[in-house]
Amino acid sequence: MNATQMISKGLLGEPALLLGLIAFVGLLLQKQPFQRLVHGTIKTMLGYTLLQIGANAAGSSLSNLSAVIQKGFQIIGIIPHNETITALAQINFGEEIALIMLVGMIVHLMIARFTRIKYIFLTGHHMLFMASLLAGVLVSMSMPLWQVMVAGGIVLAFSMSFAPLITQPYVRRVTGNNDFAMGHFNSVGYVLSGFIASWFKKGPEPPESKGLQKLRSFFQDHMVVITVFTFVLFLFSGLFISPGGTQEMFSGRHILVVSLIQATWFAGGCYVILAGVRMLLSEIVPAFKGIADRVVPGAIPALDCPVLFKFSPFSAMIGFLLSFTGGLVAMVIQLQVQYTVIIPGVIPHFFSGGAAGVIAYKIGGRKGLIVSSLIHGFAITILPNFLIPLLSNLGYLRATFADSDFSVIGLLVHEVFSWFK
Repeated sequence: MNATQMISKGLLGEPALLLGLIAFVGLLLQKQPFQRLVHGTIKTMLGYTLLQIGANAAGSSLSNLSAVIQKGFQIIGIIPHNETITALAQINFGEEIALIMLVGMIVHLMIARFTRIKYIFLTGHHMLFMASLLAGVLVSMSMPLWQVMVAGGIVLAFSMSFAPLITQPYVRRVTGNNDFAMGHFNSVGYVLSGFIASWFKKGPEPPESKGLQKLRSFFQDHMVVITVFTFVLFLFSGLFISPGGTQEMFSGRHILVVSLIQATWFAGGCYVILAGVRMLLSEIVPAFKGIADRVVPGAIPALDCPVLFKFSPFSAMIGFLLSFTGGLVAMVIQLQVQYTVIIPGVIPHFFSGGAAGVIAYKIGGRKGLIVSSLIHGFAITILPNFLIPLLSNLGYLRATFADSDFSVIGLLVHEVFSWFK
């Protein structure tokens, strides 16, 4: 094996090693001590490995849930879940994803350095999600590796620059300043919510009752919410299957036991995925930020969507519930017109719906919050229908990307590059 083959099949062919190298170079450029270099590189590779382990657990539970839904309702159920579909995409396109992220980071910094768009996208896991989407879409078009790397990296960079740009007018209405922007790939959803909320006039903010405070504290632990929601979904779907059918599917177990086991298995997989993502990105993002601080004077950090929750916790909770309700309405409509159905996922509606709710309430008050959140939830549940056919090459059709930008950008990239071909 020559040096070129060793690099392409060894280093670049193993995403964990390539991501570890990216973290190592970033820390080296910051002149970190040797111990920090070793720790950062190893933790990056461990994080990627944890992500794969969690994906296998969550993917197994999703497959079982889809089988139960298909048997009970005679439909195919697909759950939008960014972490699961990203981890599964990395199994097939790990090399392409790592290279797209590398090119995307560099071009994104160049945009911030040489243009008036000074936002630095620091939500590393969404950077990873978008790179995974782009890899899946571009590889499905039979593009060679270097084209996937260049085209995907450029699209990722522009996405990271323009997502904060288009949402900032609404974020500024919430925060009152430009101290930070929103670095979250649901910008289309946030703009939609802000635009609809602007049709209404904001009234005085009501005080939270004790009941609402208790409800909000329950929803703050999203792992518990995921477990409860998945349990209810499994149990409800299983009620439409005969006891014999359920026992035949799950080795004689009762649907109540199956629901509890599968719910905890899925939540456990999600927890491991999130732990892996946090460990992976805790080394890459600081390296990226350290370089950005030197290269881009006056940069505005673009942060994850929960930074808005503190500006109105009440509207964040209501936004989540109403967004999820809008998703259920979309699911019911899909049941009437097609066999494949998007099941609203609790994670995108919790985070994206919560942030959209804060924006809507601060701009349009109660009426703006109610109307915007319902439409937001409906939109982010319908949009993945158009993305699913583009991701068939992943070989896994029980999960898809959740937030609005993934569907919009995935469709745009597919159409534009198909036209060029």
